[in-house]
Amino acid sequence: MNAKIGLASSFIAKLAQRDVSGALALAQPDSRVHILPLNVQGLLSREGRAFFDELLGAFPDLHLRARRVFAGSDGTVVAEITIDGTQAGAFLGVINQEKHVDLDAAWLVRVRDGAIEELKMFWCQNQLYRRLAVRRLDRITITA
Repeated sequence: MNAKIGLASSFIAKLAQRDVSGALALAQPDSRVHILPLNVQGLLSREGRAFFDELLGAFPDLHLRARRVFAGSDGTVVAEITIDGTQAGAFLGVINQEKHVDLDAAWLVRVRDGAIEELKMFWCQNQLYRRLAVRRLDRITITA
């Protein structure tokens, strides 16, 4: 269990250091990513890289911190993450308004044979949009 926690912690630490390639090197070549709030699924090396590159590009002062990392009874590593930074570029289709973002997230990391096999990412998308000063999407009224 400690090796799995260490691997997940190293993955997060590399992302915090803005080393996407180094983080992805800790994963199996065919590892999967599920970014649930965005309904994105695919390869960590492709869709995951695109997401992390966009995140780091839009938030040059990004701080990524694991508040707590532990393994569940099935060996899945759970990481409680804080994402913190000021927007300086478009992100997820939201234009830059130089808003400060602090977002709580949870990442589930599955490890097999000493490498990351799967990453599932969760956060409240409405919280993210509020931080980016986007009006609530669930209250949009369409008029003809």
